[in-house]
Amino acid sequence: MAAGLRGHVIVSDDAGLSWQQAAVPVASDLTSVLFTTPQLGWVTGHDGVLLHSRDSGATWIKRLDGRMTAQALTKHFETLASNGDREAPALLDAVKQNYAAGPEQALLGVAFTDARTGWACGSFGTLLATQDGGETWQSWMEHIDNPKLLHLNAIAQIGGQVLIASEQGTVFRLDAQRQRFVASATGYAGSFFGFIGRDADVIAYGLRGTVFRSRDGGNSWSRLPLNLSAGLNGGTVFDDGTLALVSQDGRVLLSKDGGDNFRPLAVPQPGLFTSIAQASAGSAAVGGLAGVNLIALR
Repeated sequence: MAAGLRGHVIVSDDAGLSWQQAAVPVASDLTSVLFTTPQLGWVTGHDGVLLHSRDSGATWIKRLDGRMTAQALTKHFETLASNGDREAPALLDAVKQNYAAGPEQALLGVAFTDARTGWACGSFGTLLATQDGGETWQSWMEHIDNPKLLHLNAIAQIGGQVLIASEQGTVFRLDAQRQRFVASATGYAGSFFGFIGRDADVIAYGLRGTVFRSRDGGNSWSRLPLNLSAGLNGGTVFDDGTLALVSQDGRVLLSKDGGDNFRPLAVPQPGLFTSIAQASAGSAAVGGLAGVNLIALR
């Protein structure tokens, strides 16, 4: 499945050889896709959109939009402030400022750790959580060490960790015992756009071809020398453990050694790539400004 501009969602049931357009209730640009089971899917988007599917992506319903989130966050922090919470007034002011011009704040990623527990993150520190499988969502902006309200560009569960990719080289890692996302500095000054990895090995990728790796579930980080200048927008892990990254200048990079070395894959039609997913044992679907195209992995 792929999602993109103006609310378009397309679905394939033949490993990417053909595609059908799904029924979607919004026209907002869509930013990320997550399937927690083959049937249950989530899509985030601009205007605070959060969509849910129960039929493998064929049809979608809206769970959230920016108006709903603005109202819920405002009421939430007004209540906390009236009860004497010290952080609430500043967060309330930030929410009012964020939504002063309308429901424009984007949701950029969603992750679930089980059938009921999940988070959605987005621009200007927006962070929401659910404990009922996405039926309802509540503020978690007071549960993250993010006083600057940095953009939360992506969220992922890798191994036993839930991680958020952010600006200024910051990665947030869930402390399950404290029920709080704590900041982990990487030593990088730019933005991260996402994660790939398995178990305790995590790759964070972002601006100007930047890649950092953690061997301990996001606790500490070291930079990998890729010698790229274009931003890395998407990535995945293939069934055989191969790591794959795609870039703004049309590169597909593969690593079979956990990120020690990445090699370029020949691509028939390079373009501005935003995502990649395995389509079959020998092919991958690459998404970007030119739509979705299949490429051979050998």
